[in-house]
Amino acid sequence: MNNKKNTKFAYAINAPLIIYLACVLLGPIIWGIWMSFTNKTIGGDAVFIGLDNYITLLADEEYRRSILNTLVFTFFSIVGKCFFGILMALALNIKFKGRNIVRALLMIPWTLPNIVAVLNWRWIFSSTGGIANYLLKSLHIIDKDLIWFGSAGLAMTTVIVANIWRGTPFFGVSILAKLQTISQDGYEAAAIDGANMWQRFWYITLPEIKDVILLSTLMSTIWTLNEFESVWLLTGGGPNGATEVMNVFSYQTAMKSMMLGKGIAVSILAMPVLLILISLLTRRMIAKED
Repeated sequence: MNNKKNTKFAYAINAPLIIYLACVLLGPIIWGIWMSFTNKTIGGDAVFIGLDNYITLLADEEYRRSILNTLVFTFFSIVGKCFFGILMALALNIKFKGRNIVRALLMIPWTLPNIVAVLNWRWIFSSTGGIANYLLKSLHIIDKDLIWFGSAGLAMTTVIVANIWRGTPFFGVSILAKLQTISQDGYEAAAIDGANMWQRFWYITLPEIKDVILLSTLMSTIWTLNEFESVWLLTGGGPNGATEVMNVFSYQTAMKSMMLGKGIAVSILAMPVLLILISLLTRRMIAKED
């Protein structure tokens, strides 16, 4: 009986939140799903056309290429952020003079407004006067300026590098928080047994931080799959669609081509993957709390 009362009380307390979420989340989702089954254009009427948008998209080579671009962008971005995040955490876990100042400075990429960060990267990779070309020429790696945004491979590199730079502090701070909870007794015992630095990391540190790495990876993967602003501002999806990820393709379809229904269908097709990732993330977080 008490359980029923507690359940009713919990629903009553959370009723405003449930109503709010239903209005701002569930309502737009239902509207978006409905629009994806229509030929809705900006300024035009919505006429139901069934699965035509989805069939057209799956047969569209440009859409399939945007999926591949998204996978490449996400994979290399996550690998880079995880790798440099671990290095950042390990370095900041060592006591040295001015450590707190260094920690604050390394948080700058994550705290900067995205537009500011992107404009800085546009200057760094500029083909005329950019610091990337200057450094590479100074090191005698290249003889002439590279046109970073004019080559397919180089353009994808720029957006991946920018995303890694911006997302690394999230991994670093998350892993660092876990590192500071690890007891030093295990390290001391391993050192007495003759374990070197790599062995201590592999057998003591990594098992302790693997859950944090997994949670950070899942969360960052969701964010990276949804990335739009930095890619759009850096390359606009070019050259010739080389960096056109799914969200850029959706935007160009809905806003530039004015085919709103088809553009929304792009996002709806990505929902199952995002829901699976969100479900995995939620389960891992609940399991960790338990």
